[in-house]
Parts: sequence; C-alpha cells; structure tokens
Amino acid sequence: MSIQFRNFGFVAKLAVVATALALSACGPSTGGKSGGAPSSALENATDFPMGSKDAKVVMIEYASITCPHCANFHTNVLPTIKEKYITPGKVRYVFREFPTMPVELATAGHLLARCAGGEKRDQVIDALMRGQSELVTQAQGPSGAKQALLNVAVSVGMNEAQFDACMANQDQLKILVEVQEGGVKAGVQGTPSIFINGEKFEGPGGREMTADDVSKALDAALAKAK
Repeated sequence: MSIQFRNFGFVAKLAVVATALALSACGPSTGGKSGGAPSSALENATDFPMGSKDAKVVMIEYASITCPHCANFHTNVLPTIKEKYITPGKVRYVFREFPTMPVELATAGHLLARCAGGEKRDQVIDALMRGQSELVTQAQGPSGAKQALLNVAVSVGMNEAQFDACMANQDQLKILVEVQEGGVKAGVQGTPSIFINGEKFEGPGGREMTADDVSKALDAALAKAK
C-alpha cells in the first residue's frame, strides 16, 4: 500500500518502533480523562478510562484505527457494552492504542486523538473508526494522509498549526510506544484484544466477538467480583 506522509517527521522513527515491537496485522483477537493516579491496579496514568471508578470490573481494549475488525467492534459491539455496563457504572472501560498496518497512518491517527484529549479524543477515535475506509482511501490519494487526518482535527476544533505540532509531539509519541510495548508484554497478538479484569477474552472458536459474547463474559466477571 502506498501512502503519502509528506511533512510527517516521525515516519522513520515509527518504522523502527514497528519493527522492534513486531506489530501484528489486524485480525480477530487470538488470545474520560487521563493523568493522575490510576483508580485500579489494571489502569495506567496515561489511560483515558470511561465509567465509574467504583466499578468492580475493568475491560481493556487494545485496538487500531486502521483495523477493520476493530472498526466492527467499535460500531457494532461497543455501543451495546456502553449502554448495558459502562454508562450504568458496572464496568470501567479503557481503550489502548495498538497500531496495525499501515502503521504510520494508524499511529498518526492515535497521536491526533491523544493530542485532542478528553472527550475530543473519543470523538476523534469514533470518527476515524467510522470513516476508516475513506481514511485509507484518502491516504492513498494525491493529498495524502495529512489532509485526511487534518479534516478530522478541524472537526474537533484544531487548526493546521496545532495539527502539525501534534504530529511532532515526541512526548505523546513516547506514550504511544509505551502503550504498544505494554500490549506486547500482555500478550496482544491481534486486534481488537480484550482483557477483562486482567484476563484475556477471546470470541468462541476464535471468531469475531459479538455484543452477546462480551456481555456474557462481563456478566461472569461481575458475578465473580461479588
């Protein structure tokens, strides 16, 4: 896949990171506000958790904005989980970045989301997941990935100068690298990968997870937590 990343200063570094971490291609899992002290041992200070701090169950998702399976989970599974478990305060949810091919595009998208921060981070991820096909297509075109991502940045109130500064933000890039490394250590081999109270959850038979699959796993975890 040929993608133009003109003026993206971190491309060379990302290539090194991708090789070092051996980031996998997107596939079915085979296996808020950030900052401050985590509310549980399962969370990191750089997480953007969603849901009650008092929830007895923590669900962590490792995903990529360029992964079709992740987009399916985001649009067809996660809304149900939010409605049934996260919004009522039963489950705490954390989204962690695990860029997949094309790694540069995925990392740039996740970097943009982190720069946006807070609720706008969720808006950026949602826009990138729902517009995934269009994003990849635009990235292959003459205007390249920058314009495709800049359109999303503008939608959450960022201008081009702020976007360019974000793409050069080494502190945020370092956080992304650390999150990826944490995923590798946790056993992430494909995306999306789901962990419920620290235990990896897989769809029955290795197939893509449905809302019913995840609901059953969360119900079991909630019962166990009592």
